[in-house]
Amino acid sequence: MKHYESFFPMNPGSHPAMLNPSYSPYSSSEEKSRHSHIIGKLANEVSRSVDEIEPLYEDILAHLKDQASIQDYLPILVSRRVKEALSHSVPPTR
Repeated sequence: MKHYESFFPMNPGSHPAMLNPSYSPYSSSEEKSRHSHIIGKLANEVSRSVDEIEPLYEDILAHLKDQASIQDYLPILVSRRVKEALSHSVPPTR
């Protein structure tokens, strides 16, 4: 069980991002670029590597995106959930 599974109201193992490694939560290259910038800033802020933050961010994004009627706030909500998940995990690897 991943340390952040408690942040999902459903079983994240049944989400497309978990079942299909080629699944992407991004609908365009512009959206991916925006989120990649946020992932980089978040990784720096929490003293973790982008490689550690990116899969967690994308898993949470994919889950929340399915439920969001307004997607403008997703980066804020996803970042908050990532920070919550990391606060319950092992110390930074940097």
